[in-house]
Amino acid sequence: MEAVAKHEFNATADDELSFSKGDVLKILSREDDQNWYKAEFNGREGFIPNNYIDMKPHEWFKGNIKRQEAESILLERSGANFMHPDGAFLVRGCESQPGEFSLSVKFQDGVQHFKILRDGAGKYFLWVVKFNSINELIEYHRRASVNRGQTITLKDMKSQKAGSPTADPNVRKAAALYDFNPQEPGELFLKKGDEVDIEEEIDRHWWRGKNTRTNEIGLFPANYRKAFFLNRLLQHRLIWDNTSHT
Repeated sequence: MEAVAKHEFNATADDELSFSKGDVLKILSREDDQNWYKAEFNGREGFIPNNYIDMKPHEWFKGNIKRQEAESILLERSGANFMHPDGAFLVRGCESQPGEFSLSVKFQDGVQHFKILRDGAGKYFLWVVKFNSINELIEYHRRASVNRGQTITLKDMKSQKAGSPTADPNVRKAAALYDFNPQEPGELFLKKGDEVDIEEEIDRHWWRGKNTRTNEIGLFPANYRKAFFLNRLLQHRLIWDNTSHT
């Protein structure tokens, strides 16, 4: 994924990466240290402080969700019909190779999965044509098929429209009390203050949700959040201390 530098940073160690304000960096990994990301800039790799950058979120990037969950999202139905068109896609972290990425694409009544490959020069590709970033790869395959045997071009998933029959007037959310750095695939990276749309309470210890800042979906510890219900009509927030409910 990509990030934009908010400040200039001058490396002080051999494994760090220097950059200037406004530079666009490729983020390779966010799992090594909660304060430092592994990134690439101008063909060099190194670590950068995460408070010096702003991530460039995309609706199509869903974080470290599992293959089965990607299929459930893309094959969602509206009545008897599929909600999303053929070519609807998302990018997720690769389950078998942490730090790598996979592309999941809906076609007819199934989902095709593609490993996003990366060569020694840091270029991304599916087949032959190579790109400087995953963003460029996605834009190219909106015009060129991702499958050599079938014509499948990428299309955005349809968004749930407000006011539709399945829209919930009470949007349940949580705010992160602390930073959370995932330790396992499927967990959700959080910075203190991030707002999360709550999808499911797995148990008293873990919830599943979507980070509205990054658009990633995953699990996070319930005790890392302060929760509230946001009523669209009343615009009223009810906040409670988590410790009194666990």
